[in-house]
Amino acid sequence: MKEAEETGYAESINRRHLLSVIGGGATTALLGTGVGAAKPGHENGKSGNNGNHGNGNNGVGPCTCDGCPEGTFCGKIEGAPEEGETYTFESDGDSFSVTIESVTEKDGGEVTCFSFSTDDVVEQVCVKGGPDTKTYDDNPAEKEELCAPTNPGGQQAAISNVSFCGTGDDELECYQIDLVSGDVIKDFEKEGPYGDRKFEDFSVCEDGSNLEGLESSNDGQSVDGCELSWVGLGFDESDNTADVDVTLESASSESCTVTLAGYLLPEGETKFNPKTLEEQEYRDHETVELSEGDSTKLEISLNG
Repeated sequence: MKEAEETGYAESINRRHLLSVIGGGATTALLGTGVGAAKPGHENGKSGNNGNHGNGNNGVGPCTCDGCPEGTFCGKIEGAPEEGETYTFESDGDSFSVTIESVTEKDGGEVTCFSFSTDDVVEQVCVKGGPDTKTYDDNPAEKEELCAPTNPGGQQAAISNVSFCGTGDDELECYQIDLVSGDVIKDFEKEGPYGDRKFEDFSVCEDGSNLEGLESSNDGQSVDGCELSWVGLGFDESDNTADVDVTLESASSESCTVTLAGYLLPEGETKFNPKTLEEQEYRDHETVELSEGDSTKLEISLNG
């Protein structure tokens, strides 16, 4: 059996090729223990005078960290990390990557310290050297160097393996939901805002957090000659939907058009901002024509 099958490792990716490799399906693997493991396609370390490699990769064991913080999983480099390499770890649909920016070597080419960068979330790093492990859990990516512990003789140990506790930096989606008179607006840049056509509006994030401005029920509000009442206006994070039960209480004309519409807020925003209205992305709407006394339920999906 090949070593890749035995150890379940993921090949590291040269940083300048990272995006193209990931797009084409980067080689990643999972261990039965749930540890996402990675190592380069060639051995770590430098050749000493005897021609042997200082820090070879010879199999993948359990996570070096005692336990990863909630919401993260363990990714492991067996052997010393290599400068310039990007390692990608994957587990249960989640993934994160780290790039080794620099390494420090002692005589003989053994790696003792390193620094790294990441665009994802890394909350803990555990560096094994000799019989001991040194744990970094205070913004480890911002450290100038992460080093193996000193050995019992007081000398700097060489790195034998490194474990990272991390997760992908997935942006939380947040939405704007509008209950309005008239037809939907799909492009605010071209069509402008709803203005005085709104009965009610609120913002919320996909996990139900950052709920802002919601009036879930109203006995009657008039817009454009249409008096509308509603109950149960809200968002369900379990299936990413919004709905409301509406009744047209009175109308100055034969009928009124009512719309429930949902939009994705710009990246990084958790509530409505009139300055970025044109950047909202239309997701879904439902429009009905109501006569006086009519009641109905409106429901929309905020999935992309």
